[in-house]
Amino acid sequence: MSNYLNQQQINEIFNLAINAGEIAKQAFLTKNFEIFSKEDRSKVSSIDIEISKLIQQKIPQIIPNIPIVCEEGEVRDFENDMFFLIDPIDGTSSFINNSIEFCINIALIKNKKPIFGLTYAPLFEGGKMIFNNHQNQIVLHKHNENKNFFLDKNIFSGDSLKIITSSRTKDEDVKIYIAQFYPQFINNFKVEKLSSAVKFFRIIEGDANLYLHFRKSMEWDTASGHALLDLCGAKIKTLKNENQKFFLGEELQYKKNNFINSGFVVAK
Repeated sequence: MSNYLNQQQINEIFNLAINAGEIAKQAFLTKNFEIFSKEDRSKVSSIDIEISKLIQQKIPQIIPNIPIVCEEGEVRDFENDMFFLIDPIDGTSSFINNSIEFCINIALIKNKKPIFGLTYAPLFEGGKMIFNNHQNQIVLHKHNENKNFFLDKNIFSGDSLKIITSSRTKDEDVKIYIAQFYPQFINNFKVEKLSSAVKFFRIIEGDANLYLHFRKSMEWDTASGHALLDLCGAKIKTLKNENQKFFLGEELQYKKNNFINSGFVVAK
């Protein structure tokens, strides 16, 4: 992990995220947005596009000469080992379908690893943001209050397993994974299902022990949370399922072809 950004730059990114969140929040509450279909038939809202343009305009004014890869942007091919990775609204389907489980993700990648991450959910649990400061402390911003904290290193302590996963995860896949890797908890685990990167809040705040994501995702979905998990001593490892048997791989890396992640698990 690197303290590449100074605190002034982080403060400006923080303010940018707050402004972007206000745009998303007001549009969500008033339902004042349009919905379009992309080439892959996924949905995108006019607010995704508006926030994307805002962030891509403002980031170069804060930290110039660093490429920006944004879900709704066009830049995908560049030589730099350092770049910003942005998801203007992670959880667009939630946003469109009247669920508050959406957030804004801003990450800085260097040498295929995230070195700065910020995730802001303007309405989830009253509105909360989590990011790392220039000293690589994890900061929770909630209800106008800043609090520094670190994830308990004893991530699997206790007599039960608390799992966070996607709202589309099959219960049977969770049971197969637990039976393979944590058989001692096969009859004693709890599962919470959420959408978007708000799931990372659960791990970083110590409210879940394990994060399972069995499907493919995009790098801008995970990079901001990944940066913070690294500071907690947790790792995101790739995960494959072959004939109902899971295989853990290497730590998730960035700037892959098409910016596509395999399945993954948050593990020590």
